[in-house]
Amino acid sequence: MNRATPIGNSEPKLTRERFDGIYIAYFRPLCRFAAAYVLSMQTAENIVQNVFVFLWEKHNTLQIHTNISSYLYTLVKNKCIDYLRHQKTAREYRAEQALKLAALEQLDTGLVSGEDIEKTVQQAIDKLPPKCREIFILNRVEGKKYREIADILEISVNTVENQMGIALKKLRKDLEHLL
Repeated sequence: MNRATPIGNSEPKLTRERFDGIYIAYFRPLCRFAAAYVLSMQTAENIVQNVFVFLWEKHNTLQIHTNISSYLYTLVKNKCIDYLRHQKTAREYRAEQALKLAALEQLDTGLVSGEDIEKTVQQAIDKLPPKCREIFILNRVEGKKYREIADILEISVNTVENQMGIALKKLRKDLEHLL
């Protein structure tokens, strides 16, 4: 079997024998390729196995217009990227959850009442520069979109975004003791 043979309209469909040959020829090299990126042979094997499952499940409808080697390496590369993106998102989520947990553990509900919190938040909003405060209230209190605010105040959406960024930064700083 020619490793560079495309599977497409001009070639016969992927038979079980061809699939087995492709699997035997490419499984280990693809695993080594994936392991270089995901840094775990077990994860790499799972990724490659999933690629072959996809290949077999779609073998009747799949049209590969390049050589099979390029196709398989591209599939594995894309699956590695997906895996790494998922890992990054999961790490960020876990870090955020850890921060929230730490904040909750430090919160002493007996020290601050709901009224005190509301009063403190209102004071922090009142300290914002006038235009910044107006934009913040239109967005967060009245629920208006940035585009609507820009139209109402006859300013650009970028200005609204910048002012909201300033407002949120100042409020975070002023209210950090509550978080």
